[in-house]
Amino acid sequence: MTAIFAPPDTATQLARFSPTDTAIAELGKEYLPLHIADVSDRAGFELVHRARMNVRAKRCEVEKVRKELKADALKYGQEVDGEARRIKALLEPIESHLQAEEEKHEAEKEAIRNAARLKAEAEEKAKAEAEAARAKAEHDAEVERLRIEREALEAERAAIEAEQAKIDTARAEVEAERQRLADIEEARQREIETQRRAAAAAEQAKIDTARAEVEAERQRLADIEEARQREIETQRRAAAAAEQAKVDTENRIARQAAEAKAYAEAEEAARIKAEALRPDRVKLAAVASAVSAIEIPEVSEEAEKAAGDVTEVLSNAYVKITAIIADMAGLN
Repeated sequence: MTAIFAPPDTATQLARFSPTDTAIAELGKEYLPLHIADVSDRAGFELVHRARMNVRAKRCEVEKVRKELKADALKYGQEVDGEARRIKALLEPIESHLQAEEEKHEAEKEAIRNAARLKAEAEEKAKAEAEAARAKAEHDAEVERLRIEREALEAERAAIEAEQAKIDTARAEVEAERQRLADIEEARQREIETQRRAAAAAEQAKIDTARAEVEAERQRLADIEEARQREIETQRRAAAAAEQAKVDTENRIARQAAEAKAYAEAEEAARIKAEALRPDRVKLAAVASAVSAIEIPEVSEEAEKAAGDVTEVLSNAYVKITAIIADMAGLN
C-alpha cells in the first residue's frame, strides 16, 4: 500500500527560501536609490545593471527553491507558491525599478543615436541640394560660355588638333623617358639588393663559422673534461678494487688460518679423547668379540625360527657395539 504523503514542517521548509524579508529590505535600501544620471553615466549604468542582475539571480533562486519544495505534494506546493509569490512580490518593485532605469538609459541612448542620424541625414540632404544647385548654376554658365565660344573653338579646332598631336608626341617621349629612368632605377635597386644580400650572406657565414669554431672548442674542452673524469673514475675504481682485493685476501688468509687452527685443535682433542678411551674401547671390543663368538646350538625344527631370531639379535648387537666403539674413537 502506498504511503500517504506527510509534508514536512512548513516553517522549516519555507525557511529554505533566500533572501529573507530583512535581506530584501536591505536590498531595497541599497538598490532603490540607484539612478542613471544620463547616457554618459557609465558607472551609474554598471551599478544599476549589476544590482538588477543580483536581484534577478535571487528571484530565480526563489523560483528554483519553490519548484523543489512543491514537487512532493499539492498542498505543500501551494504553501511554497504562496511564499514564493510573496517574496517575488517584494523583489518585483526593486527589479522593475532597476529594469526601468536600464530601459530609460537605453532609450536615451537610442534617442541620441536617432537624433544624430536624422541630423546627419538632414545635413547630407542639404549638402546634396546645395551641390545640385551649384552644379546647375555652373552647368548653365558653362552652356552660355560654350555658346559664346563655340565659333572661336570651331576656328581653333584644327590648330588645337595639331597642337594636341604635338602634345601627344611629347607625352609619348616623356613617358618613354620616364620608363627608361624607371628601368634604370629598378636595375640599380636590384643591384643594391643583390649586394646587400651578398654582404648579409657573407656576414652570416662569418657568424656561422665563428659559432661552429666556438662550439667545436666547447666540445673539445668537454671531451677533455669527460676523458679526465673517466680517467679519475677508472683510477678510483682500480684503487678501490685493489684495496678490496687486499682486504679480501687478508680476510681469506685469516679465515683459512682460523679454520686450520680450529681443525688442528679438534683433531688434537679427538686424539686425546680417543687415547684416554683406548682401555675402555679394548674392553668393549672384547664384548663385541664375545658376542660374535657365540654359537647358536642346533635346535628342533619347531625352534629354528626362534634360533634365527636370536642369531639376528646377536648380529645386530655386534654391529651396534662396534658402532659405539667407533663413536668413542671419533671415527663416525
